[in-house]
Formats: sequence, C-alpha cells, structure tokens
Amino acid sequence: MWSGGAGKDRMLIISSSLAVISLMLASYEDIRTRSVTNAVWWIFSAGLLMLLFERRGVWVSYVPESILAVVIQEFIMSRAYGRADSHAFSCCAVFLCLTGSGLEGHILHMSLALVMLSGLQILRGNITRGLKLKRPVPFIPYIAVSFMISVIILHIVTPPVCW
Repeated sequence: MWSGGAGKDRMLIISSSLAVISLMLASYEDIRTRSVTNAVWWIFSAGLLMLLFERRGVWVSYVPESILAVVIQEFIMSRAYGRADSHAFSCCAVFLCLTGSGLEGHILHMSLALVMLSGLQILRGNITRGLKLKRPVPFIPYIAVSFMISVIILHIVTPPVCW
C-alpha cells in the first residue's frame, strides 16, 4: 500500500489519521452547530506540516499546486459555500497535492462531494426549481466522506508513482 519505508509510512499514517480526525470533528460540529471552530483546521494543518517536511525534497512539484488549490478555495469557491466548507476543501486539497494526486485529485474530491450532496438532496426533495437548497444542510460531512473515497481511489486502488 505505501512504499516509502517505515519512517515515511508512519509519517503518512499519522498525518492521514490527523486528517480523518479533523474531518470527523468538523462534521460533528457542522451537523450540531452549523459552524466549525478554527482549532479543527489547526489539527489538520499539523498533519499537513508533517507531510510537507517529510516531502521537502520534492517541494517544487507539490507546493505550487497546493497554493493554487488553496487560493481557488479560499478566494473563489468560498463565495459558493461557507467559510468552514472552504477551509475543509483547502486542507483536503493540500493533503491530496502533497501525496501526489495534484489538482486532479482535488477536482475529483470536489466533484464527488458536490455529486453526493446534490444526489442526496434531490432524493430528499430539498432542491427548488431554481436548483437551490430549500433548507440548508451541513456540507462538511459530504466533504469528509468524499475525501476518504478520493484517497481510497487515488492512493490505494491506483497509487501514485511517488509513493
């Protein structure tokens, strides 16, 4: 599954665990209170920093894509959904970029999240004729599940060459 040696495998498992824990906490907060504290994203960021330092020899290829993904999420896409949703997508995008999936992985992740949200809300009758939600629903649980599906597809089913 992983191919970087014991130290790199541990680093990847720890950072992946922090990502999953952060997304679970964010999902819980989003469902419960419709807001997410910034502390959740700091947990995810700790895992991202671990990945960044572990992959410091290949920063040239991963960092520009990561920055571009964050800029797209925080300054363009954040107008389409909430700030916490934008932070979730940003953290997931950086994780996917740092693990070799690049912007393609981020686009897959975003597409899966939007398809899941749209599909379930259509089935529940929560979409107006103008294609808007009748009642707002938490989006982060969809982001979390689609992130895990994306990681499985991109890194376990078809692992990148860099691993």
